[in-house]
Amino acid sequence: MLLLTYKKEELNWLPEKLGSIHELITYLTRLNDNIMVYVKEIYIGIEDNVKAYLMSDGLTYTEHSNGRWFLQKYFFIN
Repeated sequence: MLLLTYKKEELNWLPEKLGSIHELITYLTRLNDNIMVYVKEIYIGIEDNVKAYLMSDGLTYTEHSNGRWFLQKYFFIN
């Protein structure tokens, strides 16, 4: 079982530029008291071709065209 130590205010804010999924993983791992966070699944939107990454922390993140990462509050798979 993965015990997350994120603070609520840290989850609502991601740095302006993280560049790649590897930088996001490094950032989330640091927030998790250096317990490794990894990609569990990747979903790709059919219409917009946006990748959504389900991480081991149980949350889903997407990277938009401007290079900014967002935490998805709701993510549905049809």
